[in-house]
Amino acid sequence: MLRHQIVTPFSNRSTWGRRLSYGGLLLLVVVGALVSAADRRAAANDGLALARVLPKGALAYVQARDFSDLLARWRNSQVRERYEVSDSYRAFRRSRLWAKLNERIKEFETNVGVTLTEDVVAQMAGKGAAIALYDMGKLELAFVTELSATQATATPLLARKALFENRTTATGQSYLVRELATDGGRLRQGLCVATPPGQFIVTTNEALMQRALDNLGGNRGDDLLSTMGPTLSIADGFVPHDLTLWTDVPRLRKQPYFGYYWVQGAAATELNGIEATLADVTFAQDGIEERRWSLTTGRVVPAALTSQQQSVARQLLNAAPFAAVETVKKADDAVERIAALVVGVVFPPLRTPTATEPPRIRVIDDTTDATASRGRYQRLDARFDRDLDDPNAPSSLPTARQTLSRQTAQPPDPLEVELVNLLRSAQPIYIAKLGETNTAPGSPFVTFERALVIHCERSFDTKAYEAAVARAIARRYFVAGTVPQITWQVGPTGVAAAQAAAPLERGSAYFVSNDLVVIASSQAYAEQLKARLAASSPAGAGALPAPYRQAIVRLPDLSPGYQQAMRMIGFRGASPLMPLEEEPMDESVAFFGQNVSSLLTVTEEFNTLTVESAATDGRLVERIHYGRRTMSPRTGE
Repeated sequence: MLRHQIVTPFSNRSTWGRRLSYGGLLLLVVVGALVSAADRRAAANDGLALARVLPKGALAYVQARDFSDLLARWRNSQVRERYEVSDSYRAFRRSRLWAKLNERIKEFETNVGVTLTEDVVAQMAGKGAAIALYDMGKLELAFVTELSATQATATPLLARKALFENRTTATGQSYLVRELATDGGRLRQGLCVATPPGQFIVTTNEALMQRALDNLGGNRGDDLLSTMGPTLSIADGFVPHDLTLWTDVPRLRKQPYFGYYWVQGAAATELNGIEATLADVTFAQDGIEERRWSLTTGRVVPAALTSQQQSVARQLLNAAPFAAVETVKKADDAVERIAALVVGVVFPPLRTPTATEPPRIRVIDDTTDATASRGRYQRLDARFDRDLDDPNAPSSLPTARQTLSRQTAQPPDPLEVELVNLLRSAQPIYIAKLGETNTAPGSPFVTFERALVIHCERSFDTKAYEAAVARAIARRYFVAGTVPQITWQVGPTGVAAAQAAAPLERGSAYFVSNDLVVIASSQAYAEQLKARLAASSPAGAGALPAPYRQAIVRLPDLSPGYQQAMRMIGFRGASPLMPLEEEPMDESVAFFGQNVSSLLTVTEEFNTLTVESAATDGRLVERIHYGRRTMSPRTGE
């Protein structure tokens, strides 16, 4: 998920709203993922012919099988309508990323005399289309689509043909170029257009156009498809569908924009060891299906769930609105990670509030130039790139204080130490994380219930676990010298819970069911889970044959609680900020209370999100399904 939602197009209510940054749309679909290797590559090549045209060296490549149809469906979608009136969209339009993209595109528009509205883009939308991004800051990209000569001639760019200069490549391929100054006059770029038979090519760099035309002329070795070859060779069953995305992950992570706008930041450990990712998306009546193939190096390969374990996993996936089952990796810190998860369930961490508010998206204010109008940078230069997001947003790189804090880390939690020893003896095979939100009628508070399910190869010492948790309760909840006796009682449902003379509203509760140890955040939640598992039958089999991870999120069950909680921590700005053009004065948009909360409303037509992951040496395969809920017909329909 992106930290700030970045999907466009724009509304029709203002000049800014009408201007369409479809370069940004397709590029930032990157920032909001082939038998023998030779046979798979050959089969995929038939559907990736446009990647043969575009030059190698791209950070990301996005291809639409039918761009014209996809654009029309988006323009008529309810998701688009809800997004354009959402706080998330309003917040994104106040971000520096929006400003940089639109400022750069406005420079191209001014020099050519064409405004990229939705209608203009629709005129240039052929059937197959692809775009490759080479430099985010300079907005260097190449776009190719399938258009006949008649259709190409009718496009607004060729209607301004007189503004362009005719040039030819060294091999005699002709193209049009309009040289222009961008980035406040410090950067010279060439907007180029070419119409080879059956195609329409646009680039923002003359060298890219020359290389693309050379590729069409038979040049081999400089096309993007050759770069994608290693990823295609491990992508079993890949066939391009509605939307296809390929990314050079290590290079993309080095981009400052990625570090700010990817929700986990550029330092996300889940991306370590991933060299490239190929994703294919299919839009269907029942939802959106996405398949991903990642080329990996140096990653630990987790064991796959056995058929028997998958049957249990499917029961666990039915037990809670959020559920994730995965095997335990044979890594040095695997047991330590599980111990930390147990502590997080039994004793939710209390976070100390900081003086800095959560990140908000602010409008741009050039504080270094006294002549600049408030609310806009006068020059979008390297300083802008360093300061492209909210000044309050945390950096993806560790600060000196954070580094020092890690060097002088606090001693490990005694409970974690005891649990590590217990778990090493029990040898966990797979775990499941469960969770949901509860809201009492009339109460302003939200309870986040959590549970961890552990399946071990050896017996789990429940007595040692009870003793360790009892000592932890004494350390956390009672003053030294006043600790009452803490005992464990098993209720009529078979759930064991810690008891003390003083009431313990929250505390450890657990039960053992067959080979599963279920540790819950409260006795009531443990009893609910025990009843659900007893009544649950395995769900349908997954799509991947040997997954190591399966997860599900049931959005309608989780959304109300999250909405309420996020509204409580909204932290609205105290002073109003300068509005965008033709818009009323407006305050900053709270990240949690408004931005993220509004996205849940935008995506309300989706019912479930399911994820499956499988891995072998050098390859990670994932299947993600966004299930669309069955909407009741409106009255009178």
